Amino acid sequence: MSRSGRSAIRSVLTVKDLKSFFETYNIPQQFSPSLSGHNESAECTPDRIPLYTLAFSSCGVRYPLSPFKVALLRQFGVHFSQLHPLGFMRVVHFELSCAAVFGEPSIPLFCMFYKLISDGDWFTFAKRQNSVSKPCYSFMLTSSYSKDWKSRFIFVSAAMITESPLPRDAEAAIEDAIPTLSATETVQWKQMYENPTRAFTFSEGILAMGGLSPSYPVRPKAFCWQKRYLLFGFVVIFLLCLGNCAVIFGILLIT
Repeated sequence: MSRSGRSAIRSVLTVKDLKSFFETYNIPQQFSPSLSGHNESAECTPDRIPLYTLAFSSCGVRYPLSPFKVALLRQFGVHFSQLHPLGFMRVVHFELSCAAVFGEPSIPLFCMFYKLISDGDWFTFAKRQNSVSKPCYSFMLTSSYSKDWKSRFIFVSAAMITESPLPRDAEAAIEDAIPTLSATETVQWKQMYENPTRAFTFSEGILAMGGLSPSYPVRPKAFCWQKRYLLFGFVVIFLLCLGNCAVIFGILLIT
């Protein structure tokens, strides 16, 4: 990541980009989505915060935030706008991986796979060394995202994400204790690192099956707990490995 601070960054988005973004991702007008002024940087104020479009378009973030994302931000004391979009991709992949093995995401389980690190004005999650835990992903696509993502942001009212903690001091020390897992979490951890899956730009169908897309008022059955749907979970794991979104949509149609 570049170390240029957010105070030096200006948005390159247009009115057309703004309209397309809040319509595509259902950002309520009550949160006053707007472009930055000519000389305004991507810094937070008490009244408004920046949203980086990459976090939504490529990394699977949706509004409202999932309870786990809110808990994770609070755990590390990181403001929503401070987390690198690729950090969000790791979080979304983790949530989907938990759903695929019929488990629940938890902070200790996440911290077995990842640790928080800082870089300039942003934070992200880096994978643990294999001596602590093998990764839960087999491949993570990081080379195709827009290199000018930092200058592709809009502003929204701070009321949109009231659950987010205040911005974290980038110079503050980061505590990084290896967590202790419960018996249930230990079983799930083993399932996830023994069956790593690909992390990529997930389709809306995959996000919906993991319960992460508000565009679907009813969660599709592919991740349901009923025994007769267990096969779908294994199919989803396989498809996550392949990145075969076309077949995912076929499954959605027949469920």
